[in-house]
Amino acid sequence: MELFPATDDTAWELIEDIIESSDYYILIVGGRYGSLDEKGIGFTEKEYDYALSLKTPVIPVLHENPDNLPRDKTETDSAAWDRLKKFRAKVEKKHTCVYWKTADELKAKVIIGLTAAVKRHPAVGWVRADNIASEATLLEILALKNRVAELEREAAAQGERPPEGIEDLSQGEDEFNLRLRFNTKNRITRDEIQYTATIAPTWNSIFAAVAPNMIHEAPERVLKHALQSFVIAEAKRRFEKQKQFKDATFSSFVINQEDMDTCIIQLRALGLIKPNDKKRSVHDKGIYWTLTQYGNKLMVQLRAIRKEPVESEVFGEVEVNADKGHSEDDDWG
Repeated sequence: MELFPATDDTAWELIEDIIESSDYYILIVGGRYGSLDEKGIGFTEKEYDYALSLKTPVIPVLHENPDNLPRDKTETDSAAWDRLKKFRAKVEKKHTCVYWKTADELKAKVIIGLTAAVKRHPAVGWVRADNIASEATLLEILALKNRVAELEREAAAQGERPPEGIEDLSQGEDEFNLRLRFNTKNRITRDEIQYTATIAPTWNSIFAAVAPNMIHEAPERVLKHALQSFVIAEAKRRFEKQKQFKDATFSSFVINQEDMDTCIIQLRALGLIKPNDKKRSVHDKGIYWTLTQYGNKLMVQLRAIRKEPVESEVFGEVEVNADKGHSEDDDWG
C-alpha cells in the first residue's frame, strides 16, 4: 500500500486499475489476513475476488502450515486468524494450489506457477507506447502484404510460361543436328565398318527424353547419360530401317561432345532447365540441373499419356513391329 502514489483516487481504485491492466494475478498467502476495507473484507481477498470477476488467471501460492510460522509473522487476533483460515479454504476450493515453506521455495513456486499459466493461458502482454503501430502504419503494412501476395501470384503464373526473348531461338518441333560415330558388324559376312552420321531430333523429343531425370535434380553426368541414351536409341531406330544396315548390328556409339553441350545450353536458354542452387559440401564441385516451373509443365504435356490413341507428336511416326525382344538400350524398367 505504501507504494501507491499520492493522488485523489482511493486506494481501491488504484488496485482495480493495476489488476485490470495485468495478464495474471499471483496470490501469495502467508500467516496474515491483512488490512480490511470499510466493509471488513481484507484487501487481499477483495483483490482476489476482483481478479476472478475479470476472469484473470490466478496463481495461488499458499504457505504450507501457517501455524508453524513465528508469532510475529502471523495474526494474533483470533477474528483475523479465522478470516485467514476461511480465505485459504475458499482459495483451495476454487484452485489447485501450490504450497511453500521457505523464501527460496516461494521463489521457485512462483516462477513455476507463472510459467505454467503463461503456457495454458497466453495473454496479450504489453509493449512500449513508441512501439505501437499507428492506424496509418497498419494500413500501409496491409497494403504491402497484399502487393507481395499479388507479386507472388504473378511470379508463379509467369514461371509456368515461356520466358521472354526466346522467340528467335530454335525450339519445339524445330530439329537439331546431332553428330555421332558408331560401328556396325554384318551378321552374315562379319564385316565391321565405322560410320559417322547425323540425326535431327526435335527439341521437344530431346527435352521429353531427359526431363524426368530432373524432376528433383540430376548431376550433369546423369543428364548427359540420359541424352546419350536417347540419341543412341533414336539413331538405332532410324538406321535399322535403312537397307544398307539390313543385316548389321550396332555398337560403340560416340556422340559429339560439343553437340551434347549445345543441347544443355539450349534447354537452359529456352527456360526449361536451370542449375539447382541447393547448398552443398565445399568439396562437391559438381553441376546439378533441375526443371523450371515452365519445364515441368512442358514435360507433363509431352510425356503424359492421352486418353485416346494418337500419333506421337514427340517421336515421329507410329510403328507396329513384331516383338523380337529388346536391346540393352531399351528402357523396360
